[in-house]
Formats: sequence, C-alpha cells, structure tokens
Amino acid sequence: MNFSNNFKSSLDIAFKDLLYFWRMKMLFITFLMLPVILMFLFGFMFPTVGTSNIYSGKIASPYSNIPIGMVVEDGGELAHSVADQFKQLTSSTGLLKVKDFSSFEVAREKIVAGELKGVIVIPNGFTEALKSNRQAVIIVTMDDTSSQLAPAVYSQILTLFKMISNGVSASIIKNYGSIDASFMVEPIVVERKNLVAGTTSTFEFLAPGFMALNIVMGTLSGLAAAIAREKEQGTMDGILVAPVSSYAIITGKVLAQTIRGMVQAFIVLGISIAFFGVKVYGSFLLMLLIMFLGVSSFIGIGIIATTIAPEQETAMTLIMLLQIPSMFICNILFPIEQLPKWLQYIGKMMPLYYAADGLRKVIVLNANFNQITWDITVLLLYSIITLTIAIPLFRKALTR
Repeated sequence: MNFSNNFKSSLDIAFKDLLYFWRMKMLFITFLMLPVILMFLFGFMFPTVGTSNIYSGKIASPYSNIPIGMVVEDGGELAHSVADQFKQLTSSTGLLKVKDFSSFEVAREKIVAGELKGVIVIPNGFTEALKSNRQAVIIVTMDDTSSQLAPAVYSQILTLFKMISNGVSASIIKNYGSIDASFMVEPIVVERKNLVAGTTSTFEFLAPGFMALNIVMGTLSGLAAAIAREKEQGTMDGILVAPVSSYAIITGKVLAQTIRGMVQAFIVLGISIAFFGVKVYGSFLLMLLIMFLGVSSFIGIGIIATTIAPEQETAMTLIMLLQIPSMFICNILFPIEQLPKWLQYIGKMMPLYYAADGLRKVIVLNANFNQITWDITVLLLYSIITLTIAIPLFRKALTR
C-alpha cells in the first residue's frame, strides 16, 4: 500500500513539474530550440567530402573560394605560364580565389587584415632554374591563425602545383635525354614559409580564441546567475530599498562581471605562455582594449537576456542558447570557412567572432591599431547598442 501511494505521489510531483515547465513558455521554447540548433550546426560543420584524384583533376575539399594572394617576382615567361596554369586550375576546381599583388609585403598586410588566407610567391630565378634543368622553388606563406584551415588549404596548393609539375615533368621526359633524376621527377617544388618567425605550436593560434570564449562564457553566465539569483532570493529588494541609484546598481554589476571576464582571460593567457610556449607579439594595451570591448558587448547581451527572463532557469537556458552555437560558428574551434555562406554571415554577426579575430591578430600577428580597426569598431558598436538597450530595460525591471 505504501509503495502504491509513493508511486502515485511521485507521478503527481512529476506531472506538476512538467506542467510548470510547460507553462514557462520562454523556458520551454529555448529548451526545444537548443538540440535542434546544435544538430543542424554539427550537420553543416562536418560536410561530406568526396575522394580526390589529381590525375583526373578531381580535388575534394570542405572549403571553396578561399582567397589567396599571388606574387610573381620572376619576369620570365615560364614563371607567368605556371602562375596562369595555377589560376586556371583554381578557377575550374573552385577551391581558391587568386588575387595578384605587386609584392609579398603588400600581400602580407592583407593576411594580417584578414582578407587573405595565404600568399604564393614565384621568386626571382624561377624561370632560369627550369631552363637550367634545376628544381624551381615556389614559396607559400599561410595565415596560421586558423590551425585547421591553413594546413588544408596548403595541401590544396601543393596538390595543384603537383599537377602543374607533373605536366612539366612529362614535357621534360619527351624533349630531353639525360637529366638529373630529382628535376625530372619534380621540376617544381613548394616550400612553406612561416608568417611569424619563431612560431612554435598550434596552440599559439588557439589561445586567443579560448581567451575570447572564456570572456563570453564567464561574463554571460556570471551576469545571468547574479541578477536572476538575487531576483529569486529577494536580495534585490534589499538593494532597491537602500539609498543607492539604479545606475549605481547597474554599474556595480557590470564592473564585477568585467573583472571576472578579464581575470579568466588572463588565466588562459598565463597558462598558454607558461606551459604551451605561446608568445604575445603585439601590443599589450591593444589586447586589453579588445578584451574590454568584448566584455562590454557581452554584458549588454547578458543584461537583456536576464531582464526578459522571468526566472533563473530560463535566463541560464537562454544564455546557453547564445553561448553554445557561438563556440562553433564564430571561428573559435572550427574554421568558419567550412560552414555554408549563410551560416558564416550569422557567425560574423556575433561579437565573439570579432573579439577572437582581434585578439589573434594582436597576439599572433603583431597587428597594429589600423589593422584591427574593423574588429574594434564592431565591438564598440555592439557595446554601445546593447548597453543602450539593456540599461533602460534593467532599470524598468528593477521598478517592477
């Protein structure tokens, strides 16, 4: 009998909780949306890649139309012929989008600005080497701030030049007699040159993204928990009756979360430097500016989400709905280039993308203020717009 009563009571309690969950419409909707969004994200993030066959000109890749710079320093006809063949192959395969530049220095600036993912240089002496039956060298420099995209695109470049080299090799075998074996097998070789001298590990390029990610997660979660918890526990009422203005309350909350976000980011940076050989090549003050603007933009979003949420559970679920997709579509853990174009646009609408991009350029590429102006501008606009919306909402919520 006791078992029957306990079982019925358990069912009644479960029904009551589920009914309450159903009535909390915002919580229920966000609860349903989270797995749907995640499944679609992962489905698009790992596209099906076919097989490659360089002899038939078939090259499979999850990336397409990746912008690459081409610098032809050699004025010989063979250098320009190879460059033209490479452009034709990239056009027919749709893998890369090649742009011509007058010098490596100009193209390098475009990498730092985020407009190119790599630069191909056909150096002086290329034509002379081929005419003298010596291996001709092509130098490739990649934007290594994306630890997954860079090797994949570099592999594509190698494959394309291998196809060109095979054509040159076949011509040599047909027209010449005794020639050096290495030249006959591979007349054109590709060498990779680092964009930043002294780069030692892949983690050097991941650390800035993790710093930005910690700023987001720490700021949004901390703010949502702090405000929603005080509303539920009634301690907010005690603050409201105290002789302080609503602006002082908002400022205090914002200041606390700013300090928390910055501390977490510096912990990530400190561990990266101490244990993983990460070096900060750029300005420390510029890095601080990006971190501060990143925290400011996320605080505004966090206040808005927390204010419109009726209770703490809804606020935390809503924050998760913002956080988790951002990790995957804002160029933190996976290259944004492997996503569909429409999803890339969504990722580039989020402040996390610009915080991570700005930190990478400063820490890894030693970018100056002019080279990250766009990142700073977007973060500043996000901070102004979101805080302008959030502060009146929060003051209104306090008076309810």
